[in-house]
Amino acid sequence: MKGVAILTEARSGSEWLGSLANSTGLFGKSAEWLDTANLGCKPKSFDELMSAVIDRGGTANGRFAVKLFPRHLHWSQAKYGADFLAECLRRHAMGLVLLERRDRLRQAISYCRAKASGRWRSTDGADLVPQYDFAGICQAYFLIEQSYAFWEAYLRMTDLPYDHFFYEDLLDDPRPYVASVARQLSIEMPNREFKTNLRLQRDNHTEDWAERFQNDVKSQGLLAHLPKRVAPRNINNLARFLLKKQMRIGQA
Repeated sequence: MKGVAILTEARSGSEWLGSLANSTGLFGKSAEWLDTANLGCKPKSFDELMSAVIDRGGTANGRFAVKLFPRHLHWSQAKYGADFLAECLRRHAMGLVLLERRDRLRQAISYCRAKASGRWRSTDGADLVPQYDFAGICQAYFLIEQSYAFWEAYLRMTDLPYDHFFYEDLLDDPRPYVASVARQLSIEMPNREFKTNLRLQRDNHTEDWAERFQNDVKSQGLLAHLPKRVAPRNINNLARFLLKKQMRIGQA
């Protein structure tokens, strides 16, 4: 079976881009299927997990898609003793897309606001009005950087081919992203517009928070706000993970 894995981190634009590809009904259904709340079940074995992801992320033409954050691989390794991505590559014909966001600060602000409000998509209702949180933005920023460093190291060490995109380059024209997914799934690129009910969530509050953060960072200590569970980025930890041994410290 052919599949595609989107390697990224939260608030990278993956939800918006995924909705465009998903709208075709041909390229699988990209989502965070390794979150059991999205998957709709709690698999008892790794094989059950793989089957459930393919079922939930699949389309009728025999293609599937899954969105992966580093924490998903850490979770799979810890719970089932298996690297989910490596097993996908071993069992299926997989394409890979690495999606980043250049503006790490606004990605961190977006993450912090979504976590505080419970509004992860533009179509979600907000439970709470988020308040500016310097420490929260710092922690999100550090974790985002760690996640991208993880993917860079993982792909380099495994020497896997992949397509690399930046969210900002796709804002005016997301077709290159959809075309990459189509090519890697061996599906002809549809000659039409792609529709989604999602919209960009950046607003004046984002810019206000960014300006305030840039002022605060000059007077407040960054190291005092390191995430509590940042794993040391050293080659031993990453090698253990790739060799299917649980890391000493899981990523939040």
